[in-house]
Amino acid sequence: MMIIDEESAKVLKKKFKDEMKREVQLKVFLDEEEKIEGSKQFIEEFLRELKELSEGKINFEIYEKDSEEAKKYGIDKAPTILIDPDNSYKIVYLGLPLGEEAWAFIDTIVQVSRDESLLTDKSKEKLKQLKEEREIMIFVTPTCPYCPYQVLLANNVAIEVRGKVKSVCIEALEFPELADKFEVSAVPHNIINNSTSSIGVQPEEKFVDDVIKGG
Repeated sequence: MMIIDEESAKVLKKKFKDEMKREVQLKVFLDEEEKIEGSKQFIEEFLRELKELSEGKINFEIYEKDSEEAKKYGIDKAPTILIDPDNSYKIVYLGLPLGEEAWAFIDTIVQVSRDESLLTDKSKEKLKQLKEEREIMIFVTPTCPYCPYQVLLANNVAIEVRGKVKSVCIEALEFPELADKFEVSAVPHNIINNSTSSIGVQPEEKFVDDVIKGG
């Protein structure tokens, strides 16, 4: 059974051909005892279809959560997807890229392949002053129509200052323990350096300012 419907597949195939500049490698970490039934099969099939539609520009490797590769990247939860980590990108998806979040996941891959963000020139100039590392966590749900915009914004910051900012998209329903820890009651819930910075979609300028300030 195909994950991506025929019409969407045509759109994606053209998008990958026209917009992707280089290969992007995904590292996927799964758990043999995955609590969400069918999630392993979903991820494997979804990524296989993306690889085929991109004519090999999207590639992926699958590891167990307790593997040596997982230890190398500090992975202790599954499913986790890293986008192009060997090219110094720190973009993480914690949970399945389902529903509304799927298109943000795909757009992020395309932007990484181009090694350029979609931020404004003003934001790019501001981020040049960032000296310390930052970790951004965006809690989302698959049915939230606003979450992908906030995730894309965080991912674009991570693309712009590659290696200095880590952007983590967390599916709140899959990781309730994390949602409880950060008292997530609405999404998108935005956290910078372990401190809630905002709830809801933020204007780019304000969000970039929050990242620079550290929360």
